Amino acid sequence: MHDLRSDPFVTEGLELLTREAFGPAGFARGAREVVQVPVHRGSSTLGHGYLRPAGGGPLRDLEDRKEEFSYEGLIVWLDEHRSRAYEPGCGTWTTAEVHVYPDRAGTLKLFDEEILKKLDDGRWYPGAEPANAALWARQLLAYPRTADRIPGWMWDIFSAEAVEPPLYHPGSGSVDWNNRRYPVADWGTDFSATATVIDPGREPNLLTRIGNTLFGRGKGPGAAS
Repeated sequence: MHDLRSDPFVTEGLELLTREAFGPAGFARGAREVVQVPVHRGSSTLGHGYLRPAGGGPLRDLEDRKEEFSYEGLIVWLDEHRSRAYEPGCGTWTTAEVHVYPDRAGTLKLFDEEILKKLDDGRWYPGAEPANAALWARQLLAYPRTADRIPGWMWDIFSAEAVEPPLYHPGSGSVDWNNRRYPVADWGTDFSATATVIDPGREPNLLTRIGNTLFGRGKGPGAAS
């Protein structure tokens, strides 16, 4: 994943969010800090946020529709950041953690996992449960990785649900999934290009290679525990 911390695209985006929170019409005037945690899932975004009061004390939840950043300032900016951060074969981030302050520069932290919030009783928020194999497959189709760049916990999910993930092929600069091959650009899979239908007759080792990748990590049927 590309490191964009010093890129003007990042610093200017954080400055905009700081103004939205602490400017003359800001929703967090008088507070000490605002934290927003968006979790990307392909075409949708989950998220939660906190505010640290001026008098100190613990963070509290942001109030829906009253204390929130603009869609363009937060979601559109982070969507673009995710594509810019993508490195072919290596992937991009899943969760962002944005911190903005009234008296100093904001920060952006990135994580290669879902950071989700639970209800007070320990259950997941409805619709915000951990992603299943199908959701992770769609993420990898958009920002594909080589097999060795897919983390072990994600392989566990694919193996448990017997799902073959999309895989990036450095030699051809493409990603294979569901018998289709898509070209991959510097910013992710190019869905505007026509996908190539894979002919197993011309690639006799394709299914074996995928099966070995999926189940050859000690996770498949009959593997030792």
